[in-house]
Amino acid sequence: MATVTALSRHLQLQFQNGTTATGQPKVKNQTYANVSPTSADDDVLAVGQALAGLSSQTLLGIARVDQNGLV
Repeated sequence: MATVTALSRHLQLQFQNGTTATGQPKVKNQTYANVSPTSADDDVLAVGQALAGLSSQTLLGIARVDQNGLV
């Protein structure tokens, strides 16, 4: 059976950066590295919301991006 090991975690904020010719939103991702792999989901969300509040762009979403190793 495979063993999963947490390698890294990133926080990604997705902002609307204008619109396309067809009216769809253009998305700009802002990624913050070195988030502790053991951090709680609520804590990651709170930090993402606080950082998004510093931007003048419209926030579309907050994502937690995990990288795991398999052995």
